[in-house]
Amino acid sequence: MSVKAFLEKLRPVSAKSVFRFVTGNQSADMDSVVSAISYAYFYNQKNPSEQPYLPLVNITRDELRLRRDIVLLLQSHSISKDQLFFLDDVHELTKSAQSKLEIVLVDHCGLQGELLNALYDTQRLSVAAIIDHHADEGVFTNASPRIIHSNGSCSALVFNYWNRELGGIQDTEIVLMLLGPLLIDTSNMTQKVEAGDLEAFDHYKAVLLGGPTALQTAAVVNGSTPIEGFYLTLKAAKKDLEGFLFFDILRKDYKQFKFSGKSGESVTIGFSSLGKSMAWILKKFSTSQITETFDQMVQTFHLDVVVITTSYTKKETGEYTREFCYYPTKKSLEGLSNYLDPLQLDKNIYNKKEVEMAVEEISKTRSFHVYNQVNIRASRKQVVPAVKDAIEAKF
Repeated sequence: MSVKAFLEKLRPVSAKSVFRFVTGNQSADMDSVVSAISYAYFYNQKNPSEQPYLPLVNITRDELRLRRDIVLLLQSHSISKDQLFFLDDVHELTKSAQSKLEIVLVDHCGLQGELLNALYDTQRLSVAAIIDHHADEGVFTNASPRIIHSNGSCSALVFNYWNRELGGIQDTEIVLMLLGPLLIDTSNMTQKVEAGDLEAFDHYKAVLLGGPTALQTAAVVNGSTPIEGFYLTLKAAKKDLEGFLFFDILRKDYKQFKFSGKSGESVTIGFSSLGKSMAWILKKFSTSQITETFDQMVQTFHLDVVVITTSYTKKETGEYTREFCYYPTKKSLEGLSNYLDPLQLDKNIYNKKEVEMAVEEISKTRSFHVYNQVNIRASRKQVVPAVKDAIEAKF
């Protein structure tokens, strides 16, 4: 059965007392989306007579358009957004107070988003299984399987688990889909590669390069190999921000957390990851557009702080660079950067003069801070715990 045929079989969703979903995290990046689809697909192969899990994308249906790499990958498998499940669907299915959810978490190990947390708080949601590559939050310890350990791509952990459960997967279609997030998350197997990634990649190559597949006939980009061409095509789609508002860019790869400060007061922080420099943002958008967007983020998501983490390569030197920026709404939170030692922040900002001029203009009416992040190994997976520790210890 093709992935598309499997997804089509899931609709219409018949009324049930318990709905089963497998969901990725709130950023809804390619790793999360493909992890959810593949887990649901493999579970159905292993347990065809049991109630299937519905793959849930942890955003609204409209927001998928912001993730052009995912749309491209799904389209290559003839899959549209109408064949997936989104928060809109969960909202509709849980209108009845009697309906409950059984959830599998992939690419995160603690519930994310207001809707799922609200259902959990009212005892209408339980977590059955977890496969994740983030820091273990120590919750849902009875989940089975409960696989949480470091890896470049969570989708590789999902594949490795089901590859063992199913006794060897030879399905070229789902393997080609799984190759996408592995290449994106590891920059074509050059960064953050761990044992689980290598295990999956070896199997993917054996399946995809052993016979005629879509990968072998894929367009070759700049004389690249088929795998490199596949990666470059997806990467270009991911980086394509043409026509996006600044609000769209901030929502494109977004996660939100609530931390408890030292005083006992909760602090809600939104984390947006960008693949462009702050200099690029400040050149593309006016200071008034930026301040209006910060206000829109705060009002839409009820935030105390907007955090922006950027990662990019300087064209002039080829140097990989990260930045840490934040927009606090409370004066008490303005000193956040003083307590983030693991990130090694300094003011050696790319295009420093232009950035500081724009920040100074914004800071006439708002509080906005931009730093170079010396510790380039710290992605959002490390930034979030560092901010959490700072909030809990100092604010």
